[in-house]
Amino acid sequence: TLILLHVWTFGAPMVIFLAGLRQIPQSYYEAAQVDGAGRLRQFRSITLPLLTPIIFFNLVLEVIKSFQSFTQSFIVSSGTGGPVDSTLFYTLYLYLKGFKSYEMGYAAAMAWVLLLIIAGLTGVNFLASKYWVFYGDTK
Repeated sequence: TLILLHVWTFGAPMVIFLAGLRQIPQSYYEAAQVDGAGRLRQFRSITLPLLTPIIFFNLVLEVIKSFQSFTQSFIVSSGTGGPVDSTLFYTLYLYLKGFKSYEMGYAAAMAWVLLLIIAGLTGVNFLASKYWVFYGDTK
């Protein structure tokens, strides 16, 4: 159920992908066809490199969103994380500690740890992006 709920919310990144696909000039594909490139070669040499900024943007947003999955587990488990804590994600545990057990200091510390983890992974994504994201500038 949780997987289906997460798949259901993939609409926004898909709209961003579609907008990125519409940005690619048709003349690139026409030139590739004149040169004899097939559909796979066009995808590998034109579409994928020109979509890397969009892929990077969606990657960063989805990594952040994956660490903040709260609503789905809260709704499915009625806010308990059950059965047998199988849906007790970090954010739901943070909520339970802060607003059910009233351990606000502990919950605040957990929120800071979550912030540091998300910031660290985002930083790694930005550092790695210089090796695979193509912005169309010449260096």
